[in-house]
Amino acid sequence: MELALQIPAYLVLAPFLVGIIRKAKAFLSCRQGPPLRQTYIDLFKLFRRGIVRSRTASWVFDLSAPVILGTSVVLAGATPLFSRAVPLPMHFILYIYLMSLPRFFQTLAGLDTGSAFGGLGSSREATVAAMAEPALLLSLCGVGFLGKSQLLDGMLGGIPPGRIFLRPELILIAGTLFLVLLAENSRIPVDDPATHLELTMIHEAMVLDHSGIDLGMIQLAAALRLTVFSALITGLLFPGSLSLPPVLALPAAALKIALSGLVVGVVESGMARMRLSRIASFLMTATVLAVIALAVRFAR
Repeated sequence: MELALQIPAYLVLAPFLVGIIRKAKAFLSCRQGPPLRQTYIDLFKLFRRGIVRSRTASWVFDLSAPVILGTSVVLAGATPLFSRAVPLPMHFILYIYLMSLPRFFQTLAGLDTGSAFGGLGSSREATVAAMAEPALLLSLCGVGFLGKSQLLDGMLGGIPPGRIFLRPELILIAGTLFLVLLAENSRIPVDDPATHLELTMIHEAMVLDHSGIDLGMIQLAAALRLTVFSALITGLLFPGSLSLPPVLALPAAALKIALSGLVVGVVESGMARMRLSRIASFLMTATVLAVIALAVRFAR
């Protein structure tokens, strides 16, 4: 029963996480902000609308949105949310490759339409992804050493519960994954998902030519990806929450996702978007944190 609920739980909590981030940023800016249900309403409207397609687009553009959403759903099925068991057990190397697949199709779709802004966003997205992947790979290797497993569910499920402050490598890995979360999900300070300035956009520049159902699938996939990273980080910091009884597991998962959204909202409210030339230093910091975590792990 728990396995059948994991993917629906991700689909329900993903728009909720986006709403929490928006609400937190609005509160810290002394604004009321949109209600939490606004993300669900926006997705419902997009899934009811038709598609306006560029004349220069090919089958690659038509295939991109379903592949992006489908791969994000598979990643959600492989990432523990409220239980150690998952519907789709997966090796962490395959997990990293599947994380890259939606980005690959998104960059192809941005190039396929022949739009100057789409090509600009695709180039920047590929650059950021190339710099973020070493940190992601090293951090998941560290989680594998901690959990003594190569399967993602075994990695998180094998971490013994206890005081995380007594395990500095765990805190370093969680910090690395949080920096990767900001980069991989186009959040401030790497990118601004709410910007409308074409020359400064990264992810949003690639989806300018998408509309209707395609745009809805891409936005839902982006929310799912953000929720997957949040589940990874909270699963590291609160490993005991994956062993709760079913009655408490789902509320605990919602609480963890809400806490992650609050942290992202606070970070985005207190920082400005950095220059493109400084993103390399930002992601290099994440890689160094992962290396230090591995060194601490082997030194103990």
